[in-house]
Amino acid sequence: MTTDTTNSSRTRGILALAVLALPTLLVAVDISVLAVALPTMGRELHASATELLWMTDSYNFMVAGAMLTTGAIADRIGRRRMILVCAAIFAIASGIGAFATTPELVIAARGVMGLAGSAILPASMALLGGLFTDEKSRIQAMGAMMTVFLGGMAIAPFVGGLLLAHFWWGSVFLMGVPVMAVTIAVVPRLIPESKADVPAPLDLASAALSVFAVLSLVFALKRAVNSGFDSSVLVALVAGVVLGTVFLRRQATLAHPLMDLGLLARPRVRRTLAALFLTALLMGGTSLLFNLYLQEVQGLSPLDAAWWMLPMMVSMIAAANLGPWLNRRLAQRTVVVSMMSVMTIGFALYVVAPASAAGRPVVATGASLATFGIGAAFPMLMDGVMSSAPPERAASSASLAQLSNELGIALGLTVLGSLGTVVYRARLGLPGSTAEQSVIDGIREGQHDPALLASVKTSFTDAFHVAGLVGVAVMGVVLVLAARATRETPAPSVVESQHTELEELAA
Repeated sequence: MTTDTTNSSRTRGILALAVLALPTLLVAVDISVLAVALPTMGRELHASATELLWMTDSYNFMVAGAMLTTGAIADRIGRRRMILVCAAIFAIASGIGAFATTPELVIAARGVMGLAGSAILPASMALLGGLFTDEKSRIQAMGAMMTVFLGGMAIAPFVGGLLLAHFWWGSVFLMGVPVMAVTIAVVPRLIPESKADVPAPLDLASAALSVFAVLSLVFALKRAVNSGFDSSVLVALVAGVVLGTVFLRRQATLAHPLMDLGLLARPRVRRTLAALFLTALLMGGTSLLFNLYLQEVQGLSPLDAAWWMLPMMVSMIAAANLGPWLNRRLAQRTVVVSMMSVMTIGFALYVVAPASAAGRPVVATGASLATFGIGAAFPMLMDGVMSSAPPERAASSASLAQLSNELGIALGLTVLGSLGTVVYRARLGLPGSTAEQSVIDGIREGQHDPALLASVKTSFTDAFHVAGLVGVAVMGVVLVLAARATRETPAPSVVESQHTELEELAA
């Protein structure tokens, strides 16, 4: 009887994990699938370049901006209920976007989809914490969820291309409707409700401050990458800092704050969030330079460059499962520090990549090692934040960890992108020339000037080397943070490692 009960409980947990993965997969696909459809949408909707940019950014902005608020709401009204409500909103907005006749309607639909998506991710992570109470099983479940998320982002261009080959552009939106319909039908049958025992009232002023503070900061960072540092960037940056400061001060005075500042006072949480932020900063910034290196310095087409990027995606997906598996057999500190060391080696390879064709396998290997390292460590780092929070704030803590990643990526694009530009221009040494503006302009100008073309490629490669050096230096800080954050995590026993739910599933 006990064995039957255990098997039934395990099966139910696995099915619940699969159900939670459905909306997570769709949210991941929607982050990048629109890029494939944008050219077609631009032609058929007569959209301007600015409108096309907002079609993409409205989704990403709302995912980042609303995450703290939607996570807090999920803790109060119930995480399962939050997923059901937001799945319905996502499906309706997807349908509206699919049949939109103006760019403005698409932008609005994408914004609403992003708002719903911002709630689904942290609520799902919080529910996992309740379904898998054993730390090892919980971390492996998070690894499985991360695998689904990364897999969704990896297949998005292929899914989008397949749909566009047979249907109209709205099909990339419409695929969300059946997925969310299945979620609404199945989630109540498999997943119990989970929320704070005594739900605290939601402070609307704090919610508004958090949304507009994060939106302003993310807008400023993304605008700086796309258009340079102008007056709109300065205004948004100042607004974000001011609103964020007011938000934090308000949390310190409330009996039931939207964000528990006491969580940040815990050394493990503080160090883990810092490690997540810094690794996201490096991954976001170097990914921009990595793409430019492949397409501009190496002269690869977008499709050829994608093939050189494929090992990176495969390694990250594999690592998301390997990390939790190692965590069952080794001390968590050993696993995390080892994986962060692998990530450091990846950035070190960027430092030695040549401008010649021999650089392609070097940077591909470097990117694979970097993504492998963070992919393996991320489930443990994520659990380090969530397990430190009280149960009534599970979704809020998951939102905080996810927000650290979002802000890190956005800041990395700005900081390392700007640093790369400064180094490129200094090494090129042609002030006032068209080639100085960017490596793209330099490659274009050098098509009929072999000497200039070689100089442009060498100068940008030097900039890539500097970004790699920054990566190695910052990873030194991350290694210290990760080691101190996980030093109190005990090593699992052999018996414990042989009797866990998800390991038996893998077998």
